[in-house]
Amino acid sequence: MPAIPTRKILVVGALGVVGRAIMEHCAGRPDLRVVGLARRTPDFAPDATWVSADLRDAQATLQALAPYGDTTHLVYAALNEQPDLLKGWRDPGNAALNTEMLRNTLDALDESALRHVTLLQGTKAYGVHTGRAMPVPAREHDAVRDHTNFYFDQQDLVERRAQRHGYGWTVFRPQIVLGVAVGSAMNPVAALGAYAVLSRELGRPLCYPGHPHLLTECTDARLIAQAAEWAWDTPAAHGQAYNIANGDVVAWAAVFDRLARFFDMPLSGPPSARLRDEMPAQATLWRRIAERDGLRVPDLHALIGLSWQYAEATWAARRPLPMPPLVSTIKLRQAGFTGCIDSEQCVLDHLQAMRALRYLPAA
Repeated sequence: MPAIPTRKILVVGALGVVGRAIMEHCAGRPDLRVVGLARRTPDFAPDATWVSADLRDAQATLQALAPYGDTTHLVYAALNEQPDLLKGWRDPGNAALNTEMLRNTLDALDESALRHVTLLQGTKAYGVHTGRAMPVPAREHDAVRDHTNFYFDQQDLVERRAQRHGYGWTVFRPQIVLGVAVGSAMNPVAALGAYAVLSRELGRPLCYPGHPHLLTECTDARLIAQAAEWAWDTPAAHGQAYNIANGDVVAWAAVFDRLARFFDMPLSGPPSARLRDEMPAQATLWRRIAERDGLRVPDLHALIGLSWQYAEATWAARRPLPMPPLVSTIKLRQAGFTGCIDSEQCVLDHLQAMRALRYLPAA
């Protein structure tokens, strides 16, 4: 007799970098019933249960989630981003909409059945997107609420409703998230891969576009998936926010040295044009590459989303922040989660996965 699932997991935003990692982490588990919610059609995990809904529409969300009201664990990884990514982060209307999307999701569930809600935030909790210098390293208590930011509105909403209905919640604040996804607004791996492939096709070397001293941390999406499950079983983690990162510091210039070897390309100095201006203009070339090599996503924008803009704010930034955006993960480690992953290697791992999935051409 097959095992009866003891947990019913709803992953909202299941096609994003984090959502996809959660879906893959839970795949094939007899103790879990997993449902992925997304607006677009999935191109992976055909055996999973998928639901399509526009979370901005309360009634549509209610109807779509009606069969899954008995969800026990909600992983909320959905985002609404504006066409101008960085401006959208500071837009009060966009912040309110993101909170409303979470409210619509909770309203569609039987919250008396919920046991835990996982929320995703990031270093914008420390105001990094406002131009201010973060404390180094930023600790969880350094979060600032003096700016437009849906993180805290969502967190407050969940905290109030969890107190009312008796379920736990945990917030994770990853750094730059590395993983596999299609059409994500913030997918550095896809942007790195497409940038290298297009540069090679144009007969160019791999030009590192960022500042030579650009430092940060990254978080593998697979690590977030592991931490989410850890939090389900750790009552001390309920009602807490945790920074989460791979455990090393990333120098983007060194990453490009590894990328050049991975793509078998010479490495060169910075290009003259900005990626967000030049790369979208290569859509026709990408379509030719896709047709020649049998790629699954021939439309460059459909693959990259807004990630050229995100690249300009992360690995292609030409001006580093006054202090590098580094966070402390001591709180999470002392709580008992000690997972770590080599950041340079995981970039290559995800690029190799994108090749295997035919999102990028084979070697």
